[in-house]
Order: sequence, then structure tokens, then C-alpha cells
Amino acid sequence: MSFSDHVVVVTGVSRGIGRAIALRFIAKGAIVAGIYVKDDAAADELTAEVGAAGGQMLLFKGSVADHAFVANVMKKVFDTFGRIDALINNAGRTSDQMALRMEEEQWNEVLDTNYVGACYCSQEAVRYMVLQNRGSIINLASVSGIYGREGQCNYAASKGALMGLTKLYARLYASHNIQVSAVAPGMIDTEMTGEVSQEKLNDFLRHTLTGRQGSVEEVADAVVYLAGPAASYHTGQTLKLDGGFLR
Repeated sequence: MSFSDHVVVVTGVSRGIGRAIALRFIAKGAIVAGIYVKDDAAADELTAEVGAAGGQMLLFKGSVADHAFVANVMKKVFDTFGRIDALINNAGRTSDQMALRMEEEQWNEVLDTNYVGACYCSQEAVRYMVLQNRGSIINLASVSGIYGREGQCNYAASKGALMGLTKLYARLYASHNIQVSAVAPGMIDTEMTGEVSQEKLNDFLRHTLTGRQGSVEEVADAVVYLAGPAASYHTGQTLKLDGGFLR
């Protein structure tokens, strides 16, 4: 499956799943426009790796929760390359706390990044996809949004809302040949899960059929599939990628 000359926008690109997704698309011949919020060192590292591989990538530093910034990025990408073939809404954050102790700031910062940011990116990217009458949007959800997870009411709510957004956009833009899907990973081996206590990790894996964490490359492969022609009949659905997580 080649993405030669395709233009793919990836949010949260500098680390973890976003980084793996960007590198997988680069390996398939795509041009990647990446958005990251603060880790300059990781962004520089990614730029060097892409350059060494002979790939092409533009990086933009800013928050997906800043609507004006997002609008400017999408316009710059379209003006530069004349197309936006895929948007991968990957940017996300956690700020865990029990529901009754959740502070307003924790609610806002997680919902703004995980859900509102995806709304802004989708709203701005789809304008150009409609003009070209093609495109795909892939939203990175989570099993937390499907099952709910203790101590993650803000995160679970944001990811559940993202799956609802997926269904809405799929319905709105199917007539423009735009496929909209979501991927709901389970416990993936990233910097974020590195902060999870061993006790909680072991409990999660006890209820996972494969008995292990997933890799960022496995998530990237699923995203590339959903963004490609092989998934042209797949829209409005959430693909669980959780190793058989049971609860």
C-alpha cells in the first residue's frame, strides 16, 4: 500500500503513537505535516530520522486547542501541497483523579486537548477534503472511552465523545468520499503508560487475552490501514485494538 505524494496531518506527532504513525506514513511515501505542543528535542529527533530516511515532513508547534493556530496550520498545509489526504487526531493527555476529587482544571485541560482539539482539527481539515472530494479522518480513542476506567472520568469522557464525533462526521461527509474512523487502543507501551504503576499495569494485563501491552507500531499499522484504499468501505466505526481486553 503506497501513499506516494499523499499529505497526512498527524497531531501529537513528536512522541509515542503519533511518532510511530508519522514514521509509518513516511515509509509508505507520504508527506507528513505534524503538530506538537512542547517537546522540541523529540521533534528535532523525529525530523532527523525522517530526513535520514529521505522523507518529507513539516512540523508546527502549538496547541490543537487553539482554533486560530489549527486553522492556520491546515491552510498552510493545503496552500503548500494542494491537498490534505488524511488527518490523524492523535494528540492527547491524561490528568487522572477520582471523579469526586476531579478539579475543574483537570476536566478542562484533558477535554480541550483530547476532544475539542480534535473537533477543531476535523472542522478545518474537512473543508479542504470536501473541495477535493476525498479524504480520511482517523481519531485515536481508547478502551477507557468504551468501558470507563476508575480515576479517568475526564479521559474516558473525552474519548467517548471522540467516538461520537467519529460517527457524526462519517454520516455528514460520506457523500464526499470521506471516510471517518476511530481506533481504540488498550494498554500501549508508551511514555504515558510508563507512568502507570506496576500494580495497575498487572491488573490491566490480567484482563487482556494476549497478556501483554501493544506496541506503537501495531497502532500505526491499524491507522495506515484505515487511511488507505483497503478500508474504503469502513466508516463510522471504532476499531478496538486492545489485545482482547475484557473489562
